[in-house]
Amino acid sequence: MTGIEELAAGGRNLRPTAEEDDLSLATTLMRGLAVLGCFQSGTETLGNAEIARRLDLNRATVSRLCKTLVALDYLRAAPAGGFRVTPNVLTLAYPLLAATHWRHAARPVMREIAEFANAATSLAVVSGANFVVIQAEGHPADFPHTPEIGITGPLMAASTGRALLSLLPEQGLKDKLAELRDLAPDGFAGFAGKTQDGIERCRREGFCAAYGDWRPAIHAASAPVGRTQDGLVVTLSCSLPAYRARREQLEADIGPRLAAAAEPLRLRGLFTP
Repeated sequence: MTGIEELAAGGRNLRPTAEEDDLSLATTLMRGLAVLGCFQSGTETLGNAEIARRLDLNRATVSRLCKTLVALDYLRAAPAGGFRVTPNVLTLAYPLLAATHWRHAARPVMREIAEFANAATSLAVVSGANFVVIQAEGHPADFPHTPEIGITGPLMAASTGRALLSLLPEQGLKDKLAELRDLAPDGFAGFAGKTQDGIERCRREGFCAAYGDWRPAIHAASAPVGRTQDGLVVTLSCSLPAYRARREQLEADIGPRLAAAAEPLRLRGLFTP
């Protein structure tokens, strides 16, 4: 097992230098995509000043980027000023969603668990230093945070991320952890112990749980499902509001249900362990 807490103490840096970034990457494209990434919900309105602050760019650069994105119909001017994303952004995700037909095979069991626990369930995959939700079920009226397709979260601070990390082969896990450490050393050190425990528990018991580590108002359990034929690692999660989530329910009921639900999906040949 990878010594995550040892990694937190130091090691080689896998990230390219700033000079390598300038030589090998199209920085204008990166900045344009980063502008789109600033919009964290479909109803959020952002102006040039706020985008510039979030990305640490000057306002003139942000203004040019936003005008370009408006011309491409990825941003639109909001009535009260600033910008919002347009429905055209969804076209960027369609090729991926169309290719992940296995999402639909999991929906019945996801819906069953969501209804049983009055909770939200989701499928997620690794996306760089984060996870991204690729299918979601359940919309409880009193839920403070309902996962939707496309929402992202941190790999180390959430049960979803820890379950995904447990599916990586040893060298892939070492490389991913080194990447996460280099991106955010303080955050890495803070979650090293819980992440290692979560990975080991997933491999031993088929699920792990987290209690407000990512979002204080949310408690969740997650089970590693497996790897798709094209190499995506997938996890199944169930999350509840902290005020009505009972630890014994997550540990003795929901977690084992998630682990049990993953097995028939693997038996159908949709995923490999």
